[in-house]
Amino acid sequence: MSIFELNFSTRGINIVVKFNIFKRHLFAFIRHMTFKKLINFVQAEFNRLLKKDFVSSYPYLLKIESTNICNLKCAYCYNNRRKPLDGERPYGRMTFLQFKQLVDEVGQFVFKINLYGYGEPLLFPESLDMVEYATKKNIGVAISSNMNYKDHDLAEKIVRSGLEVLIFSCHGVSQESYSKFMGNGDQELAMKNIKSVIDEKKRLKSSTPFVDWQYCVTGFNEHEIELARDKAKELGIDQIRFIRANIPDDNASNEWFSTMFPKDNEVSKNVPESQGCSWLYRSAYINYDGGLLPCCGNVRPIKNDFGNVFRDGFKTIWNNEKYLSSRMIVASPKDKSIKCDTVCSHCWVTGDYEGLPYKN
Repeated sequence: MSIFELNFSTRGINIVVKFNIFKRHLFAFIRHMTFKKLINFVQAEFNRLLKKDFVSSYPYLLKIESTNICNLKCAYCYNNRRKPLDGERPYGRMTFLQFKQLVDEVGQFVFKINLYGYGEPLLFPESLDMVEYATKKNIGVAISSNMNYKDHDLAEKIVRSGLEVLIFSCHGVSQESYSKFMGNGDQELAMKNIKSVIDEKKRLKSSTPFVDWQYCVTGFNEHEIELARDKAKELGIDQIRFIRANIPDDNASNEWFSTMFPKDNEVSKNVPESQGCSWLYRSAYINYDGGLLPCCGNVRPIKNDFGNVFRDGFKTIWNNEKYLSSRMIVASPKDKSIKCDTVCSHCWVTGDYEGLPYKN
């Protein structure tokens, strides 16, 4: 297990983009440093390197899904927004008080919260209240948004909330390519809103949020990459990233794959088993209903939850049987004597453990 192991959920990113993401994490690390956070960080990395099952630390990065509801219907996202099946998580949203409960419990250890999951966080006003609360608690917050809203005050609300990073999901420069990916989205409206945020930053003389344009490259929008670069420069966007779309290789048509990211080029397949998984030590994924998972891999089935933070408390779950067995199987994927019945036992990190390779 590497000392500098860096796992990114974003796929198909090159070394330059990885470095830029790392810089943002480092910025949050330095900006929100406290003595307690530093001690916890050292303990977390020590536990990870020694592959401990029971850990004395808490995660210093959290991914919290404020809602899984979205105003768009992007291709292949959340199973095309289908209705939940039996045993799957319904659609819903986290309340501000629930978010506050979670931050009050473990926020003292956390440098950064990624306040997004499989929904659109800015659909609901409490999301920016959550950002403001976490900011006041000395935690950096990032949000990923499609920016498809008609709200005259949205830009000012975003900047004044203290949001540290705004990831702008926009997969095309022309409406034709954009709508092919993002369904009922309005590309012109999204661009207008992101420009308003940048203008509002200047007006309020704010250095945040850092605006990061995330552009998923496909065969039908690849020809607009240079146009996107020009547009980003024109608007004053801080960074633009061209990444691999989360498209299944086995049932998608060729137009969804590009020369940059061709078919059958799954990044995760090339990651060595020995790399391990840092999520079980550094981070956690919390669904809007409090369902706690080690990562964002397969969040719909409620049975995959390791517990519920609103019912049981985060600290109670962090070293429960599911976490202990998951850390053990990830640390020793070839040890068949380990009894583990969690999503981690079916993950690519553990290989073909029990003959059930993980699939989302």
